[in-house]
Amino acid sequence: MKKIILTLILPLCFQQAFSQARQENFQLMLKDDWKMQSAVTDAASADKISKENYDTQSWYKVSVPTTIIAGLLANKVYDFDPFMGRNLKKLSDPKLDKPWWFRREFTLPAAENGKNVILRLHGINYKANIWLNGVKIADSTQTKGPFRIIQLDVTKHINYTGNNVLALQITRPFTPNKSKGDLAIDYADWIPYPPDYNGGIVNNVEIKTYDKVGVQYPLVTTRFDLPSLAVAHLYVDAQVTNYTNTAQDAVIKGQINSEVSFEQKVHLLPHESKNVDFSPEIYKQLNIKNPRIWWPWQYGKAELNRVELSAVVGAKVSNTLWEKFGIRQMDSKLIDNESREFIVNGKPILIRGAAWSPDIFQRRSPERQEQEVKLVRDMNMNIIRSEGKMEDDSFYDLCDQYGMLVMTGWMCCGVWQHPEHWNAAERKVAMASDSSVMYWLRNKASLMVWLNGSDMPPTDTSVERDYLKIEKTLKWPNPLLSTANETKSKVSGYSGVKMAGPYEWVPPIYWETDATHKFGGTWSFATEISPGPSIPPYESLIKFIPKDSLSTSSPAWLYHCGTGSFGTTKVFDKALANRYGESTSIKNYIAKAQAQNYEAHRAMMEAYGFKKYNTATGVVQWMLANPWPGLIWHTYDYYLYPAGTYFGMKKSMEPLHVMYSYKSNEVAVINSYLKKFGDLQVKATVYNIDGSVKYTKTAPVTIEADASKVVFALPAITGLSPAYFVRLQLTDSRGKLESINWYWLSQKAEVLNWKKSNWYTTPESAYADYTALQQIPKTALKLSHAQEVIKGDSTTHAVTITNTGKSVAFFVHLRALKGKDGDDILPVIFSDNYISLAPGETRVIKCTYSSKDAAGTTPYFLTSAWNIDVVKSKSDQQAAFEEGLPVN
Repeated sequence: MKKIILTLILPLCFQQAFSQARQENFQLMLKDDWKMQSAVTDAASADKISKENYDTQSWYKVSVPTTIIAGLLANKVYDFDPFMGRNLKKLSDPKLDKPWWFRREFTLPAAENGKNVILRLHGINYKANIWLNGVKIADSTQTKGPFRIIQLDVTKHINYTGNNVLALQITRPFTPNKSKGDLAIDYADWIPYPPDYNGGIVNNVEIKTYDKVGVQYPLVTTRFDLPSLAVAHLYVDAQVTNYTNTAQDAVIKGQINSEVSFEQKVHLLPHESKNVDFSPEIYKQLNIKNPRIWWPWQYGKAELNRVELSAVVGAKVSNTLWEKFGIRQMDSKLIDNESREFIVNGKPILIRGAAWSPDIFQRRSPERQEQEVKLVRDMNMNIIRSEGKMEDDSFYDLCDQYGMLVMTGWMCCGVWQHPEHWNAAERKVAMASDSSVMYWLRNKASLMVWLNGSDMPPTDTSVERDYLKIEKTLKWPNPLLSTANETKSKVSGYSGVKMAGPYEWVPPIYWETDATHKFGGTWSFATEISPGPSIPPYESLIKFIPKDSLSTSSPAWLYHCGTGSFGTTKVFDKALANRYGESTSIKNYIAKAQAQNYEAHRAMMEAYGFKKYNTATGVVQWMLANPWPGLIWHTYDYYLYPAGTYFGMKKSMEPLHVMYSYKSNEVAVINSYLKKFGDLQVKATVYNIDGSVKYTKTAPVTIEADASKVVFALPAITGLSPAYFVRLQLTDSRGKLESINWYWLSQKAEVLNWKKSNWYTTPESAYADYTALQQIPKTALKLSHAQEVIKGDSTTHAVTITNTGKSVAFFVHLRALKGKDGDDILPVIFSDNYISLAPGETRVIKCTYSSKDAAGTTPYFLTSAWNIDVVKSKSDQQAAFEEGLPVN
């Protein structure tokens, strides 16, 4: 008789080696050598398919995790790029609505003979009938939901000495409308849905063996005697399970960093699971002096410790596992029912980051994940929000390692948001999913907060109560919120966060002028917010929009926007034309778009830094990246190209940063470190379009730890050109440059029409005028680069750029190519980009990339600016200049 032992966690790791390192007893990750086929194409009976010697020559070979379409793409079934133009529509196939088979054969080592064998399914999307060696061991009423682990005891059906055949008959999720259907992976207005709705195996499948008793899901919780961090009081928990039909006595043994040991006896009834805990009140050795503490990167080192647990029955070790964890304490407090402040190890932290989204076909790789986390870290962000799009252990381990906080929870806009429509079966899936995720994520150092709802609290109050009961029972160690928006929960009260928009273009001054606290200005904690589109560079656009469709009104262009209210870029485009002038070509449009992206995203993050802890406690850009090549809501594009938005973000969140307030005309310094800085100096210089200096001022400043401070205000200046520049510089007592920041400003003010604001934007009644930027006098640049420095698998170049002319070199963009006329080296980290240079100014830009991404070529540096004089500019043999594209 089949037996479901546990319904636990979402995915563990995609890497077999990684999982084996964590689990020292036998664990077989069923990753490769799967076969996949439509049940329409192969209509054989399940008992035949799930037995040895069944002919699968016509089936598709895949690796798990995989969705149906991801498997078909891997097998090159389609002769077109699904991302190009509107090709995604061509993937539609009636067979996707019918069941698909996923089949895998495996054997067990002789040493596992006689042990209890557990099949773990880490993410079935959406439901499955499961067969093993010709026997149906679970049906689709038991096995459904992508955010669960289903554990099946298959001991009675396993073949210890020969081949085993596992066959899953999977049916994709169905969502007939937004509020009813399956509790699956949802997208809302981000992108078109993939036609298989991500049906398939979206996380790991594994076989584990135990000798009677097993221990799993360790949790180490920290409490300090704040404000002191001298002693960490550690509480250790784990789940212990008896996999046999008879009562068992076991000893659970533990170690912290191989230095602190503890153990406890436990008695288990047949097939019983229970929690075992070790408290520092009883186990005095768990009061750790001078602990190695985990900090978010801007506050200190992301130190990780190691916990190891073993289950011993009689004289035998049944299993041993270990996990890394962080000694850290996450807290939060509510300020005036409006703003929630998050606190790490007793220190408040201004949260600034962006929202993660996985690939549209749920394709993942540890390499890609690390590339993206490195980009997030390079932008100086300190949090990633993952709204209902759970990742794997590899992702969270990277966040732990890089000191990156994570906010996650249930998703918006679809079935998850409407528990009032759930039936008993759907509610069971939801609760099992909640307990699964709690077990899985609770020990991650990077996890800061869990949200039980996104765009609103659970509409059925009993659902929120049940969630909270699960989370309390499983000892979730971090703050819990009912929602990502400002709606007051009838169960848990005010969230202290908001989702008041905007999601569409707004000008830089918007963020400081929402005085009513009704919209998306600088107050509270904005869990998702954005000034709208982020237009990729030309080199990326031509990878997914045909060259003959490179128009902002073409069907292909619109298809790669969002959906619903976000199906065009027209609000952004109108602002671009009014502010920068009508575009003369697609390249002219793209160049101007980078400037508009830069200033808008920089202003948003700066405003929250400027008002930190006063009215503002956090902000999350919607989004970090697109699940497919898109035109809206990203900081870098699908191809990992960092453009205007990226560098505006990076500039704004420098840990020690000088900025300009669009509202007050003040110059301020933002310090995001936990240390005071004295003897700093701020210098402001105002330039006209022709390069003449109209004003300059220098002032000393001392700034406290984790603070912002106004240094001085710029006065009214006569004789300014219609558009002009403000250059800000922050140096230390030795003259070392800490921050440099350029603004382009207009004598014509932006005017927002607040009365016509809606949930996603506030329109403008009048626009700033930057059209004069297209008539900046040309200037010459000198470009050279130092010899490359290779360290491990990384290569770094120092590129020196000097403005040898008499006018400001505006928006200088540096690219690193795979040889002359080659593609861009991606991903790439530039220390700065889209910079401006005063007459005679020199800047050194560092360029770093993984050596293999240069594909064996000699890097070639290409530089453009709005007003570059190519003829008079000079460069070495590995560098060149492009004509200034925005000039009409």
